[in-house]
Amino acid sequence: MMSFDNSFQDPIIPVEKSQILHGGLTVFTAAIFITGEMAGTGLLALPKAMDQAGWYGLISTFVLCILSGYSGIKLGECWTMLREMNPVYSEEGSRSPFQVIATEGAGRVGKYVLIFVIYFQLLGARSIHQRCYQTGVVFLLLAAQNIQSLFDSIHAHLPVCVWIIIIAGLLLGPCWLGTPKDSWPIAIGAMVCTAIACVFITISTLIHYRTIKHHDPSPITFKSFSFSMGTMFFAWGGSAMFPTIQVDMRQPHRFHLAVIIAYSILLVFYLPVSIIGYVVYGSHVQDNILKNLPRNFLRYTVEILITGHLAMAFTIVLNPIFQGFEELTRVPKHFCWQRAILRSGIVLFLAFMAESIPHFGAILAFIGSSTVSILGFILPVICFVMIKLQSTQLVHEKFVDTIFRVVPKLDIILLLLALFVGLYGALASSYSSFSDLVNPKSYVKPCWLNSTSAEEPPMNASLF
Repeated sequence: MMSFDNSFQDPIIPVEKSQILHGGLTVFTAAIFITGEMAGTGLLALPKAMDQAGWYGLISTFVLCILSGYSGIKLGECWTMLREMNPVYSEEGSRSPFQVIATEGAGRVGKYVLIFVIYFQLLGARSIHQRCYQTGVVFLLLAAQNIQSLFDSIHAHLPVCVWIIIIAGLLLGPCWLGTPKDSWPIAIGAMVCTAIACVFITISTLIHYRTIKHHDPSPITFKSFSFSMGTMFFAWGGSAMFPTIQVDMRQPHRFHLAVIIAYSILLVFYLPVSIIGYVVYGSHVQDNILKNLPRNFLRYTVEILITGHLAMAFTIVLNPIFQGFEELTRVPKHFCWQRAILRSGIVLFLAFMAESIPHFGAILAFIGSSTVSILGFILPVICFVMIKLQSTQLVHEKFVDTIFRVVPKLDIILLLLALFVGLYGALASSYSSFSDLVNPKSYVKPCWLNSTSAEEPPMNASLF
């Protein structure tokens, strides 16, 4: 049997035994968790994002990759500094590490902002136009829509509203797994599904290139570029899960290596699908590239793989929520009936939300569009700077003087870039979703009033 519990030791940096979590995640398995959580349905919208931004989208991809990865590394350094400052975190860890980081870095304001943003993002938003909002409720809805499409191909139709309930029931058991180190096979499965899906999408697109009419790219406007950035921000979002993964690592101080490996893998996934889809389909590329592909074995296989990713990523993405509620209600850390009941209740609540707002509210989309930027760029920068100051600031030393003394100039530049890009991403995403906020057709009846509500997308909406 393959073992993932052995990790090579850094020959330069000495590691104290107290700093090693035996049985925890290695650098490689932590990278797999990051990849499995972030890569998925978001990549299906990237070819459209490229069409909206043109070849500038390629520059945006690399910039967001670097800055998002850098912010994730700084978020990991926050936890490393807190472990050094407080032995309790080093010995016992935390079930809500991001909340601890936000509290230590930005006080009570940071704590409550994080709680609102992270729970709002993971609870629900929606996919509209070309933007992909990957959250707990959306995972259920997209998986249900994919499965319905597959069963419709064999003339076995069930409403999406029914599939939501079936999928939620099937996911109850996997959601009872404790922390990331208990569910590494799920992370591997999610990443493998995405990897194979990328290969099949690329092959199918190249085969289709021989038989279709070729179209020029769409003209680039400020609005289209804003839409493109909104999609790319969500494709590179996911740092809400990072501290939870880091806490479960055998050597948490090496989290930066996991981020570098994961983001390198994400580039390998994203670039071929984005570039080839854009070049082949041009202005006719759909919001979800699967809609461009011919209905054949490759497309159906990709739908199955993406559905598998959604099911497995559901348990990964919701893990911080589960542990946060368990910390709040003082549920024991070992498996117990309290954990099963609490987590089952959360999953059933998400299923109820999916049934109640099957296309989600435009208000949720408008507010939720900025959450990725806050979690992935703004909060990590603020928390890193403030925690760094707490551990190094001298008496009577000015704030700015301390920053220039303890933070290298290159880091200062990158931190400012990440902060400004995060602010731009929040504004661009909110702007691109505003049209749905004022569109009455964005609102539909819940499933318990109309069992076909989930099958009637509002005008201009897309499944991904």
